[in-house]
Amino acid sequence: MLRLRPDTRAHELLSPVDDQLQRALRMLPGGPAAPVLVQPCPTPYRLAGPAIVLSEDLLGPGIHHPDEPEGPARLDRWRRALASVLEGASLLELARRTQATPDPSDWRWIGAAIYAADVVAPDAGLALPDIAAGLASADMGAYPRGGVLPYLAWRQSGTDPLQQAQYLLEGGVVSPQEWLKLAGWLADPRGPVQRLSVAPTPPPAVDVPVDLAPWSWRRVHVPPHPRGGKVEVQGDGAVATPWAIAGAEHRTLAAAGEGGCSLLPGVGGPTGCWEVASAEGFGQIMGARGIQFSFRPGGQLELVLADAFVGPLAAVAMAEEVGTSGVTTGSWQVAGPHQVQFVGIRSASLTMHGRRRGGFAMPAGGFGIGSWLQALEDAPWAWKQLPDRLVLRGTMQGGAVEVRLRPA
Repeated sequence: MLRLRPDTRAHELLSPVDDQLQRALRMLPGGPAAPVLVQPCPTPYRLAGPAIVLSEDLLGPGIHHPDEPEGPARLDRWRRALASVLEGASLLELARRTQATPDPSDWRWIGAAIYAADVVAPDAGLALPDIAAGLASADMGAYPRGGVLPYLAWRQSGTDPLQQAQYLLEGGVVSPQEWLKLAGWLADPRGPVQRLSVAPTPPPAVDVPVDLAPWSWRRVHVPPHPRGGKVEVQGDGAVATPWAIAGAEHRTLAAAGEGGCSLLPGVGGPTGCWEVASAEGFGQIMGARGIQFSFRPGGQLELVLADAFVGPLAAVAMAEEVGTSGVTTGSWQVAGPHQVQFVGIRSASLTMHGRRRGGFAMPAGGFGIGSWLQALEDAPWAWKQLPDRLVLRGTMQGGAVEVRLRPA
């Protein structure tokens, strides 16, 4: 049990909440008796070595400390004094465990202290003002007292919050993915907002490009784009659903870790000029020549055929006799994570021709490579881009097909 040594004015101030205070102290680790003093102080309390100094403004005559946040979760001055003593005692205990100097301006310190005070005095609602203000801010750098929220999220996920606090204060890190996971629960209507009688208004959603401050999270709303795209992260951050489907408004959640991050509008698909090297489908290895895909960043697609042929190896003899030439256009769209959908491919301008002098020439739109190109639209294609190749996997005419391309 933690023991206190309040001066006369501190004893009088705390007397209305003494029962709650004594129950809470029995749950805190013992140690040297902590002096509790009342002195001039610009904030509700501060630490002075091993002493907890309460602000004279907590003596009244008003019901609230002048710095007490407005709102339905507002604490009267007696509960604020109770919170201040318990937070101060928790900061001193964390300092003893970590051999570090307490820093109430760091969410990792003050958030853990508020969490501990809330746990040992659960009926007093001591954390409610900071839960409300923290959710309204969604920025632990700008509002460190909102740091109680990550500790509540860790408790919900099964992690011991006070062990986590010691880990962080001794140099531990939080990955962007973990911070995003915590933010997902904090932003959820089933999260800590349920403890509040009135839900605070969260920060407005952002569009890309945008910078996120360290230790913050934001809802991201991207207007519909005909090509779609991907929300790219530059820096210390993560996005829950980065891929934006073509033609649809994109809504997701992003979080920035200790270093902060930028969210940028990414293309979301393969780009550059690629030549078909080979294909495989319908149980056969296929050869290919003279087919070039140009993926433009804006979503335009250009297909250039120069004496082109694609077909099973058994048709090599035919490849020596005929080819297809021409230029056709269309577009590509983001259909999902690493998926593109081809749209509007026109093959009417293609010509199939003989490869010998005086050979024939005829439209190739409805058969041969023309029909193969139009079948690209049958279903979305998964893509994987590497420096030396691009691989497309999809379905054509009911069969699985893999197309391998090399830089043109």
